[in-house]
Amino acid sequence: MPRNLTPRRTSNALRWAITIVLAAISSGGCSEKLTSVNIPLNSNRIPYEHRARNATRATTLAGVAPPDAPGTTRVRPPGSGDTTTSASRAGGPDTVPDGFFVGLALSGGGSRSANFAAACMFQLERLGLLSRVDYISSVSGGSLTAAYYCLARDEYWNPANVQRRLTHAFANDLILQTLVPWNTLTLWFTDWDRSDVLADCFTPVLFSRKGRALSFGDLRRDRPRLLINATDLQSGRRFIFTDESFNELNSNLAKYPIARAVTASAAVPVLMHHVTLRDYSTNFRQYRHLIDGGITDNLGVQTLAETYSSQIESAAREGRPDPYPHGAVLIVLDARSQFDALLSDKGDMGFIEGLATGAGLTSTALLNRASTATLSELVVRNAADDISAKELRAQIEGLEKGGSLTLRGRNGKPVRVIHLALSHLDDLSTLPFHSFRERVSTIGTYFNISATEAFNLYQAAELLVHERFEGELTELEAAIREGRTPEPATRPGTWPTKQEGTR
Repeated sequence: MPRNLTPRRTSNALRWAITIVLAAISSGGCSEKLTSVNIPLNSNRIPYEHRARNATRATTLAGVAPPDAPGTTRVRPPGSGDTTTSASRAGGPDTVPDGFFVGLALSGGGSRSANFAAACMFQLERLGLLSRVDYISSVSGGSLTAAYYCLARDEYWNPANVQRRLTHAFANDLILQTLVPWNTLTLWFTDWDRSDVLADCFTPVLFSRKGRALSFGDLRRDRPRLLINATDLQSGRRFIFTDESFNELNSNLAKYPIARAVTASAAVPVLMHHVTLRDYSTNFRQYRHLIDGGITDNLGVQTLAETYSSQIESAAREGRPDPYPHGAVLIVLDARSQFDALLSDKGDMGFIEGLATGAGLTSTALLNRASTATLSELVVRNAADDISAKELRAQIEGLEKGGSLTLRGRNGKPVRVIHLALSHLDDLSTLPFHSFRERVSTIGTYFNISATEAFNLYQAAELLVHERFEGELTELEAAIREGRTPEPATRPGTWPTKQEGTR
């Protein structure tokens, strides 16, 4: 045997050769399974009119009964003094017969958004508003929190458990998994990609139960309906993981892993690979390729507005009573902030640091501009037909600077928008220490976050709610509970906007 080919080296070479062969076999034999994990709902031999339809908690056209429909009772959260518990919401399609459409939008922004959203949701829960939410629409990092809340058992939805799980270093897991030799070979020789790895990192920490990966069929019926937003790479339009979208693909949403949908919502172009869905509506091999939902709407609020409008229009077409006679409440949890690279003490940067800083500034500026445009579009789309351009500008400014706005939709019903954003920290009179805003602004949008950074986000959420939004949120909860139109907030700690009195 040659001196440079010892038995140990022979064994290692053989192991590598076997690994390469297995990877090549996987590439040829299992590429379809690795490309897309969604499965068909019906055989294409079944006529369209006889095909089964998806029926999960992820839908935009749920049957909602008006509050005075026969057999319905007003829903109150547990502990409110009513004998009706949240478990009663599991029966039947009329899950919230209180006359309000209450939507919660969770913005993108990696682990920063995930933790800020969770911190705000615990504040909403304290005020009794979280149990009133009908729909949660999420983007990117916000989808981690939204999906976890809609799946988690009661004993797992608490600050200690949520903080531990959402501060997990998912980005580190992703890097380590891709560096494992056999994984590296699989990434080279098969359709298994970085997004598959990230989904596998999310699953054991957030989306599994007794070793089983959770799917859309596991969504709790007593939690809000979940709308996870991504972007279709081919058309550039929003793709929402709903029954309606999967009906078009003739695919079974109940069996689709939640972690895959969350990964699609957070698949930042270039950094991550797109998530692929097979279109089973045809025998020809057709696919949908999905990337980060923040590209089309980094707030997730447009999906809520469209869901509200479509349900009202559907009821009108079918001659049914308006399911939301008291209007809509849209609460936007916005984790965006101004970019701060902390470069003032540096004379020059290396190539990698300069590239990363430039990319961070570009992406932050683009997403912030897109979010501002989304808020403006939200106001315009829900404004009455006879409103002037001057009034529209005033309303948009009131929402961006004041944090809340009440306007009348096209159906004449009030739409209250609450914009609970990290950017509003600038307007608070008291902060825990100097430069607190700067510390929050420098938290990255990756899927890594330190304990101190997460603590600052929880502190920011508590400060924003206590000092700025508590009075208004308390009034909203009381109005929904009592079934009346919300009045302008007058409690201490609330900053009414100029438009609050325009009802």
